[in-house]
Amino acid sequence: MAKQTGSNMETVRKSNRFAILKYLNDNGPTSRKDLAGAIGLTAAAVTMICNNLLAEGVVQESGVGESNGKAGRRQIYLDLVYDAAYVISVNIEIENTTIALCDLRGDELENVCFATESNVKPDKFLEKIKKSISAILKTLGKKAKLVQGISVGVPGLVDAGNGISQKAYGVWDEEVFIKDFFEKEFAIPTMVSNNVYAFAKAEQLYGMGKGHENLMIIKWGPGVGCAMIIDEHIYEGRHGKAAELGHFIVEKDGEKCNCGRRGCLETKISYQALQKVDKFEMDEFGTCYENSKGKVRERFDEAIDLFARTIVNSATIMAPNRIVLAGAMFESENVRKKLIECCQGYDEHFTEKRIVYSKLASKEAFIGPVAAYVLDAYFC
Repeated sequence: MAKQTGSNMETVRKSNRFAILKYLNDNGPTSRKDLAGAIGLTAAAVTMICNNLLAEGVVQESGVGESNGKAGRRQIYLDLVYDAAYVISVNIEIENTTIALCDLRGDELENVCFATESNVKPDKFLEKIKKSISAILKTLGKKAKLVQGISVGVPGLVDAGNGISQKAYGVWDEEVFIKDFFEKEFAIPTMVSNNVYAFAKAEQLYGMGKGHENLMIIKWGPGVGCAMIIDEHIYEGRHGKAAELGHFIVEKDGEKCNCGRRGCLETKISYQALQKVDKFEMDEFGTCYENSKGKVRERFDEAIDLFARTIVNSATIMAPNRIVLAGAMFESENVRKKLIECCQGYDEHFTEKRIVYSKLASKEAFIGPVAAYVLDAYFC
């Protein structure tokens, strides 16, 4: 039998740590004995990992189980410590930027939102964000020391390891050294993620990932973003992006996409593309769709059908348990129903049970960067 290397042992350690924390996150207070049985580890292994987690302050003892009438020590329950630290979430989208102070449960304590200024130099816009973060820290007073991280979500290509936004489609065309900027200003560890990838982490930690191992998360508005969770782990491709559903080629010799290729799905169904059919505010697409008639309704239906076809083709390969919809363009129940109807036109198994609207929709403006930080800083 091959001897395990130090690298392999570290991988196993991280995997076991993740399994314990994920179980506590999904199921609440649990005894060491029940943890061992649920995730298939020995009692000794669970005790060793949990002792480390207790020492780190990530896990706490939260009560004692009732006696079963037999002799012996009562089971002590363990639970995650959600209020041990704060994280500042900075979510930069094409339309708006949201800055929120949150606990580790993903609940916001403060929130400020303003228009994203893509027409100014990146450093100038980061200065504006810096002022909002400074105001939050000032309000916290002595509790500011509880802020353990700043987590930034941006669209487009990301070098997550170095905290660089490489090409934020619709926001910046140049490299922006976000991590360096904020760590220099605040001396607080800062991480940067693609915003759809970060939202997938939120689904994994706080949303549908609690009950399902394989998910496809699709965000619509202003472009199309997609991420995959496979066997409880987010599939991560190059540049920190998880999937490229919006850049599937759907039209030969089609319109040039902002990614540089031609005929991408986004050239047909993005907010900008649908604006050519009829004028509407992004969060009012549902009303616009419901009121549309004639050629306008026909064009909208063609776009939704094309979207549905791409989803069905992708899901045929990935086989997710659930397809989770998010984003401003999916806020309308009628739009979601139309998409499901079109999906079923290709495959009857794509029902409302399989295609669901995110339960995190009300937190979408800030929850992604929070989850990205919590998973990276505590679960790894």
